[in-house]
Amino acid sequence: MAAYLNHVACAVPPYERQSVFLESLPRWVGPPEVAEKLRQITVGAQIDERYTVLPEPFGPTGFYQPGAFPSTGERMKVYQREAPKLAAAAVEKLRQKAGSLSDVTHLIVTSCTGFYAPGLDIDILRDQGLSPNVQRTLIGFMGCHAALIGLRNARHIVESDAEAVVLMVNLELCSLHLQQTERMDRLVSFLLFADGCAASLITSRPQGLRIDACTSHLSLADAERMAWHIEDQGFAMTLDSRLPARIRQWFRESAELSTPEHDPAKMLWAIHPGGRLILTSVQDACGLSDEQMILSREVLRRYGNMSSASIMFILRDLLEQQAAATEATPGRALAFGPGLTVEMMDFTMQPARVNFRPTLPDAALVTQ
Repeated sequence: MAAYLNHVACAVPPYERQSVFLESLPRWVGPPEVAEKLRQITVGAQIDERYTVLPEPFGPTGFYQPGAFPSTGERMKVYQREAPKLAAAAVEKLRQKAGSLSDVTHLIVTSCTGFYAPGLDIDILRDQGLSPNVQRTLIGFMGCHAALIGLRNARHIVESDAEAVVLMVNLELCSLHLQQTERMDRLVSFLLFADGCAASLITSRPQGLRIDACTSHLSLADAERMAWHIEDQGFAMTLDSRLPARIRQWFRESAELSTPEHDPAKMLWAIHPGGRLILTSVQDACGLSDEQMILSREVLRRYGNMSSASIMFILRDLLEQQAAATEATPGRALAFGPGLTVEMMDFTMQPARVNFRPTLPDAALVTQ
């Protein structure tokens, strides 16, 4: 019994603050030359908008006060307050696409930017009126590739039980983890990341995209190039500047990564937008056209890197782009995470059987 990703709905918080973050740099990053360098890096990243749950990240009453950034505990309080709201916005949009969610049997939640217990999974179950017998799985602290791990687990569930209905929620509040530090790699990483949430429905109904194969690829030799640590003032990201070059080399050396069964030029591609250079590295190594990269680059431009939620924004756009397709089309999704890990999912987009509802606006979905 095959598993199908039937629907994806996405939501972002109501506060778009990319220009606010850029304007704040001189007040907290140190010397003017550092602030200017970060500005140039951000412009080069080709990210126009980033959303946050923080209405006022900086300023007289802002969350981040120079010299007194919040503790990890304070950040987690905001996560516990705001994460259920954003999850509810995404799930409500999913409900509008899929209809009733009363038949959900399994709930998978991925997040690497906050934790509490009873957790987000229980808040979602309670807020959505789901059965207390829903089987819950939390995939935590696995980074940007966690959504594909969630889809892999959903596939196993559906293949073992044709009646299973899996709700997956991928939620990240990356903006809660800005740090006042002299480390350039951490400063750069936090000017790329943003907040977002995706909610998806995976069943045995042959609609949307069929999940054909899921594989995981690990390079322990590169483990320190991407890391995520819990510290006293938030979660700290290590992002090696040589990572894009290493990914390009890895893909070129691995036929399994760069040479799918089908002709790459005729496939659909969903590549996690870890950054402009990472997208370029994968494009070069796999020989993809600019057109095949449009959706990944657009998600990066419009939202930034939302960690595990990002790949689902792209899959949503693929589903809607292919809503009127008359032939099955093969595709591949790729995401990257600590380890260094590449998660890969091969899929087949199904011909249209029902009309997909149009995407609702992403912004201003959370009532504060």
